[in-house]
Parts: sequence; C-alpha cells; structure tokens
Amino acid sequence: MQAAANDLDIDLEIIYSERNHILMKEQARSVASRVTPPDVVLVVNEKLAASEMVKIFDKAGIKVFVLLNTFDDSQAREMGKPRAKFPSYLGSLVPDNTAAGYLVARKLFSKARHEGHGAAGGKIEVIAINGDYVTPAAIARNVGLQLAVNETEGIDLRQEFVGQWSRDKAHIQAEGAFLRYPGISVIWAANDPMALGALDAVRKVGKIPGKDVMIGGVNWDLPALLEVRDGGLVVTAGGHFMTGAWALVLLYDYYHGRDFAEIGTELQLPLFNSLDRQSVVRYLAVFGDGNWGKIDFRKFSKTMNPDLQQYDFSLESVYGKLVQ
Repeated sequence: MQAAANDLDIDLEIIYSERNHILMKEQARSVASRVTPPDVVLVVNEKLAASEMVKIFDKAGIKVFVLLNTFDDSQAREMGKPRAKFPSYLGSLVPDNTAAGYLVARKLFSKARHEGHGAAGGKIEVIAINGDYVTPAAIARNVGLQLAVNETEGIDLRQEFVGQWSRDKAHIQAEGAFLRYPGISVIWAANDPMALGALDAVRKVGKIPGKDVMIGGVNWDLPALLEVRDGGLVVTAGGHFMTGAWALVLLYDYYHGRDFAEIGTELQLPLFNSLDRQSVVRYLAVFGDGNWGKIDFRKFSKTMNPDLQQYDFSLESVYGKLVQ
C-alpha cells in the first residue's frame, strides 16, 4: 500500500488496530476530531466495526472508503448504498472471497484425484477448517468451498471446523480429525496459518503431504508459499493483501476527475489468484523479497492512462507493469 502511495504521490498514514474493533472506533473518533483531518479514510470492517466508523467520519464531513470485508446483511440495510444516506461514504472494494474458497477447493480435489484418491468409485474424504462464524470473508470462502463440493463428483465433506484463523488451533483440530476420519485426503483451510497447522498435524501422524493428504489455504504468506514450492501445501490463493493499493488507485482517479462510480461504488473484483508448485516459482522470483516498489502503480490509473478502459488488478497484469 505504501508503494502505491509513493507512486501516486499520496500522503499515506497507516494506523494499526491489531484487529481490535473497540480500538478501531476510538481511533476513528480521534482522527475525526483532528484540526486538520485527512481527505479520505480507508477502514476495514473487522468484527463488523466499519458501519460505526463510517457514521463517525460522515458526521465529521470526512470521506470514507471501506476495504476487504463487506457489510453484513443487517449493516447493509442500515447503511444503504454509498453516497446516499451517508454522503461521505464513497464506496467499497472487497476481493471475491467466494472465488478464493472455490479456487483452493477445486485445486485440492484435482490433485487428490491425480494422486489416486477416490479411485474405483470411492469418495475423496475432506475436512474444512474455516476462520470464524461471522466475518463476511469467512462466510464467503466457505460458500466457495460448498460450490466446489456440490459441483464435483465423489466428494465427502466429513466435517467443518472453525479454527479462529490460528495455526495452533488448526493443528489440534486436524490431528483429532485423523483419529475420527483416518481416510482424510483433503484439508481445505480458510487461511494459510490454519493450512500450516493442518500440515503440522499431517506430518505428526506420519502421512505424506501432497501424496496422502492435499492441503491448501489462503493468504500467500511466505511460509505457505515456500511449502507450496517444496510440496508440503498444494495451493494457496492470495492477492487480496493488495486491496489497499488498488483502493488508492481508485481514489486517485476519483480525486482527479475519473470517478470509479462509473463501474460501481460497491466493488467486488477478482483480486484472488491461486499459486501451485509450478506458478509459485515465478512469484517468489519476482516478489519473494517483499519489494512492492517493483510495481509501477501509475500504470493502473485511468487518469494517468487515458486509453485504459477497465481496471485489471490480476497477477498477470501486475507482472506486466513492473518498473523497468
């Protein structure tokens, strides 16, 4: 996000809340009361805190943009559409978490088949470890899993766990699941730490990851990427961590006369890509050092590139817009 701000000449201040929704609201009130407020604030709907923050900033006349997690149904009814009931609420950008859950599941099922699981009319036994019960991202990723299960022959989803996004908890749950379901050949996890916890469990019970059990997650965390490269994990879906950078591109264009409202104000874009053992090699070669300054974010702006007809924030597009 800072790399995008540097390219777009945006003065960016990042305030950390450590996923504490109470602290987030306190920080919102503090920012709203500043003598010199920011032009726009980007907020995340962590633990459903964004609706209250939008109200705070709207009351102060400060524009606000929501990232990553959408409003849930009750929040959406209360808040209405952007720029209506709360005029300073400019819009939102969220990755398609349903697609993330689906991509991971389909890749795992395919790999399990390739390794001979579910042969001769048998079932591929699956457990799922979701993050929580309430956040829109967790719910949507689970919807993606269910879509993949429903459209794939021979899948037996034995049990779904909630791992609270924790590697340690997922390890305990996966290890216990093998006692109950010794034939498990796929473990779907809603994030990479939980996938790594499941991987710890698979190794502990003496099974071979990538052969006996296929494991995948979401995030593109470096330890997970390295496990994908080395065969411990089959797949990780990611790219959503760049949502903040893409929001800055949209807001840059908004403030320079090209309002993103021309394509919508509640945007859900295909920001997720999946990386397997083949494709992760290129990604690590380019971005394994974590240097996002290699990306020329100016090339994604419609106002800086008048011939640009649509936003393309895919990984392939990123590869094509590196600083020369």
